[in-house]
Amino acid sequence: MNTQQLEYVIAIAEEKNLSKAAEKLFVTQPALSQQLKKLEEELETKLFYKDKNNYLLTDAGRIYVNGAQYILSLYSNALKEIENLNYVGKKRLTIIYRNDMLPVISKEVLPALAELHENIFIDTIDADGSVAKDYVMNGMADLAVMVTKELSHSMLEYIPLRRENLILAVPENHPCLKQLNKHAVDFSWFSDDSFILNPPKSTFRSCENKIFSSHQFTPSILCESNDLTVMKHMVNCYKGIAFLPESVREEEDNYVCLPLTPPAAFYIVIAYRKSSVLSKPVKDLIKLLLKACENT
Repeated sequence: MNTQQLEYVIAIAEEKNLSKAAEKLFVTQPALSQQLKKLEEELETKLFYKDKNNYLLTDAGRIYVNGAQYILSLYSNALKEIENLNYVGKKRLTIIYRNDMLPVISKEVLPALAELHENIFIDTIDADGSVAKDYVMNGMADLAVMVTKELSHSMLEYIPLRRENLILAVPENHPCLKQLNKHAVDFSWFSDDSFILNPPKSTFRSCENKIFSSHQFTPSILCESNDLTVMKHMVNCYKGIAFLPESVREEEDNYVCLPLTPPAAFYIVIAYRKSSVLSKPVKDLIKLLLKACENT
């Protein structure tokens, strides 16, 4: 099955821009424009209209995108079921989580699940919350353990595991630390520093952007990474400043945790589709996750 046209239209609808959509799809803008023109000619209707530089969906376009997303979800599920046949009767269970946020999943939860259900093949994906949402909503993953700023979603059911705050991780030799006893944290202290931030469109990056906006501060960005271990290492080596979850600090770390005002809160949640009928392995996985987080 050729799903290319479906993916093209969905990308344009998401990005609202031909150049950005083409970049996302790894095709040239002229090629993408030609494909869109060809499709609209075949359908004898416009799927998009232009508002300044934005490509916005027409009524026909919305119908097409909804259908395209449904078809891709069915197609993905079909491929998944076919792939499962390669595992000698084992059913594949796909789970998305960030190991650097909850290492207990790899160390305790998944081994315990494998003991309970010998007939399943556990497929794990390390991804941020924004990616996890897409995978679960489109049926490409059974369950996600992810970071989110909100505890409600129109298509996903959330089970909270933990509430946590981001802190400002500052190297222990930073001169601002001498002022902390007399003053609250002032971002002007860091005007000459470089920041290590999360990638654009990630959940943590949206938190970081909100913090900067509330303090009317424009950071100098050294680099972007979604690996908390890498970010910690760079702060420990005095390469820059980063926002880190308060729970990841260890005794051997030599950075200082500065609390933020107002607090930059986020949640770690279990997420699955509201329309899902949960299998016994998924239900047992949820129980194991809840039990493990009670002990951490």
